Amino acid sequence: MKTSGMDIRNHKKRGQWAELRFMAKATELGFQVAKPLGDSAQYDVVLDVGGRFISVQVKSTFHAVADSSPGCFEASLAHPSGPNRRYQQSDFDYLAVYYIPKDIWYIIPSAQAAGHASIRAVPGDKHNQWEQYREAWHLLQDRAPAPISKRGCFDLYGIIEDDYSPPPRVRR
Repeated sequence: MKTSGMDIRNHKKRGQWAELRFMAKATELGFQVAKPLGDSAQYDVVLDVGGRFISVQVKSTFHAVADSSPGCFEASLAHPSGPNRRYQQSDFDYLAVYYIPKDIWYIIPSAQAAGHASIRAVPGDKHNQWEQYREAWHLLQDRAPAPISKRGCFDLYGIIEDDYSPPPRVRR
């Protein structure tokens, strides 16, 4: 399948293209968008919502499931660390799954997406467990969730004594 002259069968190129599509859509909706340098983060995009940051893992597919309901697609949640590793809730705040042929996004909280090997959905089917997340961009507009403790990270402000007061702001 080709879209806009680009071969999206190449997984790496399709992933980069889908991330750009997500960032463009999020920007159109008024979000401040940032992209981590390199590809070593557990997430692909960061949204700034009122000074709080939301991390988003972006996945895409054009794969229709042949042995299922008409219109059913499946997006792999293959983890970059290997096929036997699945994403954990602490890896990102939201999963954005893009179904390319129908130009449909699913915005899924990490608590629901974590541990799954793939997301299989039939857009418009009321029995589809993911249907409530179809085009659920409003979930990203809510305040960012409280930070989840991540391995190897600590809260700098949590170790400062209670009587600490920040220095006064200097006006220029």
